[in-house]
Amino acid sequence: MFEGFFGLAENPFNLTPDPRFLFLSDVHREALSHLQYGIEQRKGFVLITGEVGTGKTTLCRSLLATLSQKTRTALILNPSLSDVELLQAINQDFGISCSSSSRKELLDQLYDFLIDVFVQGENAVLIIDECQNLTPEVLEQIRLLSNLETEKEKLLQIIMIGQPELVKMLQSTNLRQINDRIVLRYHLWPLTRSETADYLRHRLEVSGAFRSDIFTLGALWKIYRYSGGLPRRVNAIAERSLLIAYLKGRKKITGSIVAEAQDELKGNYGSEPARKMLLVPASLIAAAVVVMAVVWPSLFSEFSDYIAPPIVATDREVPKADDGEAIIPVSPDQYVIPDYVGALEILATVADGLAGPETLNLHPEPACLKYITRPSIASVEKGYVVLVYATDDFVRVLGKERAFVEIPMKEFRSLYKWNIILTYALGSDDEYYTRGDSGPGVERIQSILAHMGYPIDPDGFYDIDTAAAVERMQEDFGLNRDGIAGEETLMLFDIIEKGMK
Repeated sequence: MFEGFFGLAENPFNLTPDPRFLFLSDVHREALSHLQYGIEQRKGFVLITGEVGTGKTTLCRSLLATLSQKTRTALILNPSLSDVELLQAINQDFGISCSSSSRKELLDQLYDFLIDVFVQGENAVLIIDECQNLTPEVLEQIRLLSNLETEKEKLLQIIMIGQPELVKMLQSTNLRQINDRIVLRYHLWPLTRSETADYLRHRLEVSGAFRSDIFTLGALWKIYRYSGGLPRRVNAIAERSLLIAYLKGRKKITGSIVAEAQDELKGNYGSEPARKMLLVPASLIAAAVVVMAVVWPSLFSEFSDYIAPPIVATDREVPKADDGEAIIPVSPDQYVIPDYVGALEILATVADGLAGPETLNLHPEPACLKYITRPSIASVEKGYVVLVYATDDFVRVLGKERAFVEIPMKEFRSLYKWNIILTYALGSDDEYYTRGDSGPGVERIQSILAHMGYPIDPDGFYDIDTAAAVERMQEDFGLNRDGIAGEETLMLFDIIEKGMK
């Protein structure tokens, strides 16, 4: 309907997994490399996980398009089958006769086929999507398929693709054998803000767009904010925005059009209270901060925008926080959110209007968490937590019921999976500092580094010692180690500096 109006040859935002539209972000490119390596080196088991809508199926189809003609493939998209039905589906997709309903006959036929493929110098790959839907019995059958091997090499390369709950399934005692056989694992993370903008432009270009400015900068920011960087949600919001603009006769998609599109689609995502929080005006947030200042004056500090009193202990001895407050032992079930979208919605209740549309992916050492002075999403065992702030002794998180919980740092370390997703105000793509630069901006960076304990003397000159300190800081927080204070590094410095005031 709107394609001709915008000069497009086709709809750029269909939800079908068309490999032509695959956008290789850094994460997707690395995942594709893992898959190709696992196949070429005959590693046997490879596991790819990701939240709903991160592009797992599209990545899978793109992989098929890159494989050589000497690779035989079987793709199972609907694994809700019995073990025998799965064997029949595998044989059928490999082009093997599958009239038998005998497990032994099906396995014998598959083994003969794999031996023939191996003798011809070819490879065989089995890709199973949506593996979180498999029963333990079927997973055990897949494990047995990995026994089909020669003395030196695996005859069948198995790629399992699924949602994060698949990891939990494989960690169960009765599936530990298949879990132990997985030699390569990779998790697909959501797109960053800049990657989301590039993703939209890429799909428009593939669809034949002659203009690169169909979406304004404000529209790009809002699409990222509403979607959380999940490609499927990006597609849904962008497609609805194009339709609304077409019906209004608008040639450009603005932020207000995106907001209208999200308003029409929001019934598809999350709970109503959380969705409403995403659109809270700054004036209401400011009013809430004033109320907090009146009700909890003793807690009103740099974190007063989003700190609430933790749960209070009653009749049992509990560990103490560094300010003397008790930390109550609580079950992770109270504060671990199983899915990324749910964590994003809870984060919005403390970060919306106080942070911004930028996303910073960090992999900080646990000891560095205390420097992150903005609410963030931390990846932990079995899901995510909304991290409000941390000290050397404990972390404060926002639980499922929007209640603040304090967790001893020792306990958090055992859950923490070394990944932080942080929203923050936009930086400047043009601003950066490197060796040879000088001035107040450099001295500010040096002062922050010195405050953090890095060996640096703030003198305003970006010399080799400053570059080395920046590189060490980048390593500690999981940023790209280049010794240059670029956009992401400067954003991190901004965050750390706020905790110094």
